[in-house]
Amino acid sequence: MLLFRSIFIQLIVPFLLALGILTFILSMETVYRLINLIVERGVSVFSVGLMLLYRLPQFLSVTLPLSIVISCVVLMVRLSTDNEISAMNSMGISYWQIGRPFFLFGIVATGITLIITLWLQPAGYAAFEQVKLKVLKTQTSKTIQPLVLNYDFPGKVLYVQDKDKNEDLSGVFITDLKLTQDSMVTLADRGRIEIREGERDLLLNLEDGLIHLQGPADNYRTIAFEQFHYIFRPPQIVPSTKGGHIWGVPTKALLQNSSRSSKMELFLRLTTPWACVAFAVAMVPLGLINIRQGRSGAYLRGLILVASYYILWMGAKEMTMNMNYQPYVLWMPPLLIWLFGLYGLHKSNVNLQNILSILISVGKTVSSVKSHALDFFFQEEVGIREPLWSRGLGDVYMRQMFLM
Repeated sequence: MLLFRSIFIQLIVPFLLALGILTFILSMETVYRLINLIVERGVSVFSVGLMLLYRLPQFLSVTLPLSIVISCVVLMVRLSTDNEISAMNSMGISYWQIGRPFFLFGIVATGITLIITLWLQPAGYAAFEQVKLKVLKTQTSKTIQPLVLNYDFPGKVLYVQDKDKNEDLSGVFITDLKLTQDSMVTLADRGRIEIREGERDLLLNLEDGLIHLQGPADNYRTIAFEQFHYIFRPPQIVPSTKGGHIWGVPTKALLQNSSRSSKMELFLRLTTPWACVAFAVAMVPLGLINIRQGRSGAYLRGLILVASYYILWMGAKEMTMNMNYQPYVLWMPPLLIWLFGLYGLHKSNVNLQNILSILISVGKTVSSVKSHALDFFFQEEVGIREPLWSRGLGDVYMRQMFLM
């Protein structure tokens, strides 16, 4: 119990350090653009801080699994180089017992990530969109000044005669920046900018106006209106997110929706967190170092593991999106990494009889195939040659003395 607690506590510090550094690196682009809002557009620090806070769950859902890999490999390398692994083996402590705190740490991280992906991330993204639209409306209203031509909207020129304290406009004039045969000029007595939250853009409501249309062959005509809605999509003042609309949908709403996109998003939220426990299991055998390779071999194996996982994840996502596979294939990357880790534990002389009995009932694993690639990944402790009746290095050395 004391050993279990000691290993678990030693995982916390490198995990938090890795989490902080990786989250900062991942959010640098967003931080840079949000700082520009303060410097160039005069957005309040409070609004910028809120937007960054609401984006934080999205960053953490990516950096939490990576932090598990870094913390596990760092601790396993230290335990190996300090000969603590060998000392534990000589005391009869198996690798499975050593791996238990890693497994529990991965389970805790998986639980935290599930809370983030299922609840905090969609709520944070929806709140981020609301703050973004409010900032967008405020900045657009500030740029619209009476008796000043406004070129902030792509391809359009906006001019107003007056604007009161309630942001109501009067004497509105809108025209195309480049006049062509299909140009349109809009005049209105009154106008007001509103937010279309569903479409995430701005709407200019015009009242009592006239539209001048210039058609081909001097086909000129006018259209009078009492109300006219003019949609504006100003330049992005915050980072745009591809396909981000569904990110803000609550998980409960996804469960009630049977569309393919909703199912895919739901499975992404459910499967991504399980990479934490899969990485924790896999990094116990991968963190064992060979004296000839040194520490670089363990770090390289961890890097290859992460790269392999995300290649599998992108492949499963592509199969679901473009190849009409069911979203269940999104379970494949964490499951394969988890089985990979179990095989590594078995090859590293771990007593997995209870786990293997369950796996054998599903299907027998071909254990006779040992490729050079797997030999590189999983290192055995030097001196242990008969794992079935060896309790550790101490027993091996004792038998060698009797045989001499």
